[in-house]
Amino acid sequence: MTGNTRGFTGRAVDFGPFRSVPAMIEEQTDRSPERPAVTYDGRTLTYGQLDDLVNGLAATLAGHGVGKGDVVAALLVNSLELPVAYLALMKLGAAFVPLDPSWPVERVRDTLGVLPDGPVLCAGGERLPPEAANRAVTVGIDAIVPTSHRPAVDVGPDDLAYGYFTSGTTGTPKCAMNRHGGLANRLRFMTRYFGATGDDVVLQNSRHTSDSALWQLFWPLTTGGRTVLPVQGDFLNLRHTIDLIARYGITTADFVSSVFNALVAIVDGDPAALRGLSSLRRLVVGSEAVSPRAVHRLMALLPGLGITNGYGPTEASIGMVFHRVSAADGDAVPLGRPIDNCYAVVVDDDLRPVPPGTTGEIAIGGVCLGAGYLGDPAATARAFVGNPFPDQIPGERLYLTGDLGHLDDEGRLFFSGRKDFQVKIHGVRIELGEIAAAAQRCPGVLQAEVLVAEQAGVKALALFASGRGLTADALAAELRRTLPRTSVPRYFFPLAEMPLHDNGKVDRGRLQEILDGRLSEDSALLAESAPTACLSDQVLRAMRSALGWPGLTAETHFAESGGDSIQALSVVHMITAETGVRVDVKDLYDHPTAAALTLLIERRRRDHDAIEEESVLMARDSAVPDGEPIRQASRPERLRTVLVTGATGFVGSRLVHELLDRGGLRVCCLVRAADDEAATARVVAALTERGLWEPRFADRLEGYAGDLALPGLGLDGSTWEHLARACDLVLHNGAMVNFLFDYRAHRQANVRGTIELVRLAMAHHPVPLHYVSTLGALQAEALHRGERVPEDCDPALARPPGGGYSRSKWIAERYLAEARRRGALVTVLRLGEVMPSADNGYPNPVAFTHLLLSAFLRLGVRPDVPTRTDYTPVDYVASRVAAAVSDPEVWGRTLHVFRAESVSFDDVPARAGVPVTPIPCGDFARLVRETGRAGGDRELITLASLLPAAGDEEELRRAFGGLLTDNPALFRKDECHRLEQRWRLGEGTLDGPIAAYHARLAGTAGQRVPTG
Repeated sequence: MTGNTRGFTGRAVDFGPFRSVPAMIEEQTDRSPERPAVTYDGRTLTYGQLDDLVNGLAATLAGHGVGKGDVVAALLVNSLELPVAYLALMKLGAAFVPLDPSWPVERVRDTLGVLPDGPVLCAGGERLPPEAANRAVTVGIDAIVPTSHRPAVDVGPDDLAYGYFTSGTTGTPKCAMNRHGGLANRLRFMTRYFGATGDDVVLQNSRHTSDSALWQLFWPLTTGGRTVLPVQGDFLNLRHTIDLIARYGITTADFVSSVFNALVAIVDGDPAALRGLSSLRRLVVGSEAVSPRAVHRLMALLPGLGITNGYGPTEASIGMVFHRVSAADGDAVPLGRPIDNCYAVVVDDDLRPVPPGTTGEIAIGGVCLGAGYLGDPAATARAFVGNPFPDQIPGERLYLTGDLGHLDDEGRLFFSGRKDFQVKIHGVRIELGEIAAAAQRCPGVLQAEVLVAEQAGVKALALFASGRGLTADALAAELRRTLPRTSVPRYFFPLAEMPLHDNGKVDRGRLQEILDGRLSEDSALLAESAPTACLSDQVLRAMRSALGWPGLTAETHFAESGGDSIQALSVVHMITAETGVRVDVKDLYDHPTAAALTLLIERRRRDHDAIEEESVLMARDSAVPDGEPIRQASRPERLRTVLVTGATGFVGSRLVHELLDRGGLRVCCLVRAADDEAATARVVAALTERGLWEPRFADRLEGYAGDLALPGLGLDGSTWEHLARACDLVLHNGAMVNFLFDYRAHRQANVRGTIELVRLAMAHHPVPLHYVSTLGALQAEALHRGERVPEDCDPALARPPGGGYSRSKWIAERYLAEARRRGALVTVLRLGEVMPSADNGYPNPVAFTHLLLSAFLRLGVRPDVPTRTDYTPVDYVASRVAAAVSDPEVWGRTLHVFRAESVSFDDVPARAGVPVTPIPCGDFARLVRETGRAGGDRELITLASLLPAAGDEEELRRAFGGLLTDNPALFRKDECHRLEQRWRLGEGTLDGPIAAYHARLAGTAGQRVPTG
């Protein structure tokens, strides 16, 4: 059966004889025992080592009496021991059940109470309840005696493989058991679906107590690939996750939808972070309703990335519905269709199929179905019902998911919500009944109810408890002792008695009114909290805003107050934007109170001042150590090969196109990627996205995996030698650009990376180096002078700029000026305000100018003050930089590359034929901020963080007037003008670029954002 037959969907696929997951991994071991299999915290096991350790542990466990059909607890965390323990149990025909040592001891006791008596695999017995301490079997990777002798146990498709705990409505956790057949089917489907070739590197990015971690651990091992486990808890730090992806060349990962949305928010405004994801080929997103906007945005940022929406309950072998997202989905991304040998039907309350398009409960069947809940036949019977459709769905039972949805005419499932009180908050599945039951065990509580509070798209739990002498603090303390942190409510409402209906049932509508009133009060108090320059108040305000808790104090613990990883991201982004000091999620978890985080930021500010003083001193030194004097660079008779950095960026991709389009030149591109092939693919993808790629370029473009922020540019010795000998000129355009970050954050890539490129250019036969800089490096000097700054202005004599990015370019120029004095042939090209071109109107999505003009168009208003700068199309810039590369007359000089016309940005919409209404600056800033927050609009939220917001209207007018720099009024371009004359490069009009840019904005923005 395929498609939608009277409300059914699914299909059968013959995979041949059954092979268990351990058997599939053994086949890969026999084929390639030396291949890397599992990496954790810098240590890697090969397939051969993994198999021998698994066999050794299996022998030990067999000695403890573990055998086929047993269910065994694994109280472990992310580690090399984790996959070894799981596989050892599966090879013995036993099922493993993951527990978490970080759970409260009562939670561990409750879960162990569900499981049969027997060994508990653990790193040590200290996290076990005292009565279970004698059950501990310590698992240590270095203590296992490896052996090549594999257990002779016949494992079949109906045998139990594993179980995972979900919440229970009665307060008792439920353990959903699954079979080998369902797990093997899921992994074999993924191999076919993704076209696995054995080169996958998968990040185990889900909590180990979530069943989605299982495919991340084992699927790559069934194909010859590799799995990478993060250190426990590090998946909460998305910056660290990005670093892991870059370090290991991760190709495949899985994200809970809410965490995925936060990831997209980070990389959307941070090109360096985006580069860290360049190795990814596929992502699976799920566990909650997916955000179409976030998915489409990341696919636009990484054109080679495929994203799959995944759906399925723990009771059905991890998940059994997939959908490969495409642009055609728009804002209605389906759950998808069942995977191979799995089926779904949408039914009414009487288990009758409903017609396509009609909402009902999603029921599933097929090989994915689990065995039910361990030791709970009543709960199993309620959820796993007899199959009334044997002609359409094979098997004796169906699982009623409790999820509401519908099928379309193509057999695709769409999600509509939950049928019961089970909810997902930030990807964690929570039964409200379990929390209510835990609350009713608290001293003094007579009755408890739990509701979900939702504010600005963020969900949290609210507990209502009736009884005598109850306080919110006492309830919170007791529940933190008994519940996982993710299940502890945010809001507590002690009541003398519960509001009831006439029939005696709790009036949940009245409870909702109480909750809504509290949320409204909190919103009002937070809105009245004015921005402040006091650091401690800034930090406290950020925490209060993220948690929606105006009463939070400086000593309140963030995590213990219900703060989760998503809210942590909000806190650190807000603090970084307001203070100018970079703070990440790990900082918040290490310093979980506003008071402690304030001390950290103050220390970093002091360190930052010291770093800047040191950097100024360093700028007096040479880019090459004294022991390696720079030799006079030669002028190559003919340019054959140019090395380009920053080739995937807005300017860089246009430079690569310009160089390739001139014919004859070979262009080598240094790109952050897993390998050289991926580096080339990233450049091609960047050009393709902007409409610049032509097949004729293929044989003259080479990508090299490297990183400006790493010593030696991240190149191995042979690649360094090859580029140093083969390239006739270095065009250094790459840089980290983040206007919210300080100099320290930019230093490694922008300063040290430049020094490394000088070393490369001087390594053998010294070659010219062209450095793409910014007029912002001399902005402070230009604003101080009473006349326009010439191109030959010595940066060492200029005033230092204020922003971290501009300061890093200024210091890099000082290094290069010293290198020039010692014989290096360095050409500096300072760019103005680079804008989209007439041929495609493609914008630089992270540029402040783009955010500003896009807001004008989408909101239909602009600040009532002129903001002037140059408006220099990117093809204008590329033609002049390419001419400077080809023209030896300018080698060794400095050029100011910008269009000489001063343009008022408030006139740009009018030149595109779009009327935009001027409003006071304060109103504009407020509108951008409130509209961005209300709709979760990333561009408007980012713009709001860059706009001045404090002060009276006159102060704001002055601040808004200085948002852009009027480069034509501040800088000369005599040398560039002479270059333009030699190469017959005209100014042209801006009508075409502005019209194309407007068309692009109108096409992507759609209707104007409603502003109320």
